[in-house]
Amino acid sequence: MELMIDTWNVLHQTGVLPPESAGIGIKGLALLIGESRWAGEKITFVCDGTPSDNCANGQNYQTIFTGSTRTADDEIMDRVATSSSSRETIVVTSDREIIRSIKSKGAQHIGSAEFLQILVDDNKTTKKKHVQRPSGLSSKLAKEWKQEFGIDDNTLQDLKDTSVPKIKSNTAPQLEQVNPPKNKKKQNTKQDEPVLPKELLEEARRLLKG
Repeated sequence: MELMIDTWNVLHQTGVLPPESAGIGIKGLALLIGESRWAGEKITFVCDGTPSDNCANGQNYQTIFTGSTRTADDEIMDRVATSSSSRETIVVTSDREIIRSIKSKGAQHIGSAEFLQILVDDNKTTKKKHVQRPSGLSSKLAKEWKQEFGIDDNTLQDLKDTSVPKIKSNTAPQLEQVNPPKNKKKQNTKQDEPVLPKELLEEARRLLKG
């Protein structure tokens, strides 16, 4: 797909580009296109007048100045008329004569103001994708928490300077293995022998019975 741009017609559109993008010139227009849906497509800027430093030339861009004896309108219409791939060409212009001519050759068309608006919208979408949203508390809520818990700048600095102890993971305390005691041999314990003589004990039992 080739984008053939009626350059001065596009750059002189007012009320579309934001104030910071006013007067962007050909190079600025090329940058906007590079962040749009047409990034990577072949772009031809067709301009009235003689060459200047304000042009864009590269792998996908070329700037054509028609000189003092030929108009950009004629250049665009002739290029589309002699192109073998006019159906793959989009002409950006608001000039009615150009529109009638290129459409009769099968080329596509986008109005200059519409084209600029698409560039603006595409660039806004691209910037949103690259924005990293901050995480955590908002500054207002963080201030309220600091007041609630009495945290001042010195406290925060102390916390920052305090090193965090390293904790080893997967290190459970090892229990000392205790071997069960070996089976002890049963000791033959003798029943305590009576201290008094046997005869005396028998005599005492008889007296108790009587």
